[in-house]
Amino acid sequence: MTDLEILLATKAALLKAMRSGALIVQHGDKRVQYRSIEDLRTALADIKNEIAEAEGRPRKRVFYLDVRRGY
Repeated sequence: MTDLEILLATKAALLKAMRSGALIVQHGDKRVQYRSIEDLRTALADIKNEIAEAEGRPRKRVFYLDVRRGY
């Protein structure tokens, strides 16, 4: 298995766990228990960034502007 295939399988396992509401993800002989759904979301975002790098795509960037008038 290549690194990209492993990343895609890990992403699929994370998505499956999120949809079922489970906090335990098992892929092959590895098992990870997350503390919260927010930890799962963070792990999924990290995996997506790694997949983008492996495929040669640029990472997505989000900018938030805070514009206020007055004092």
